[in-house]
Amino acid sequence: MPQPSAPSAGEQPLVGFMSNDEWDALLGEVNGLVQQMELLPDANTRAQVFRLLDGIDAIHREALRRLVRLFKDGVLDKVISDPAIHTLMELYDLLPDSAPLVDAGAAPKGRFPTIPIRAVPRTRPGPARYPHWVPAGARNDAAGSGALLDDIVADGLPLLLARRNERWFALDAVCPVDASSLRGAALNGNTLSCPNHAGCHYDIRNGARVGGGAPLVCHPVRTDDDGRILIGLDMDFTPSLPGF
Repeated sequence: MPQPSAPSAGEQPLVGFMSNDEWDALLGEVNGLVQQMELLPDANTRAQVFRLLDGIDAIHREALRRLVRLFKDGVLDKVISDPAIHTLMELYDLLPDSAPLVDAGAAPKGRFPTIPIRAVPRTRPGPARYPHWVPAGARNDAAGSGALLDDIVADGLPLLLARRNERWFALDAVCPVDASSLRGAALNGNTLSCPNHAGCHYDIRNGARVGGGAPLVCHPVRTDDDGRILIGLDMDFTPSLPGF
């Protein structure tokens, strides 16, 4: 068997790298293993396995988003010419605009339909954006219950921050009726009243318009260890409403 030639000075040896055929074979094997795990007879074991996969998914997703955000323009377009990198970016919906998007709620498409990674669809037109937390420029102790901060701008997006008891709620500061600014809106309990349209009210807990109509877009909110309020952009929002 011929021996591989020694790398020249400054060149890294390709130790551990797969051929494209080996990469395709690995994808096929992983798909098959996931299908087998879905058939595990013990429901508790099956749930623990997929909880583990969800945790690994979350680790990879966060690291890859941070990495891609550091890329200069055009870098991602170049590196995805490699089949393995293209597959990874496709799994996490990080392909550039020139590549097809994954529809909202759909499973990842391509050669790996059973790999349990949920692609995050884009929620706004324009360049690709990835879920991230942005400081709101306010602190958790900035105001008490009933406060409404209507001058928040995060990544160029005008937002409202409303406080109800111990919770903060972040919503787009643009009325869906005609895209007018909600600056100057009034807050009464959980109800936000638009300053531009009579009878136009929204529930700050889920963005729903009272009486029906287009809702306000809501964003997750959290507080870091220093007490800063952080707003989550381009990520899923799950309203927390009391059950009756």
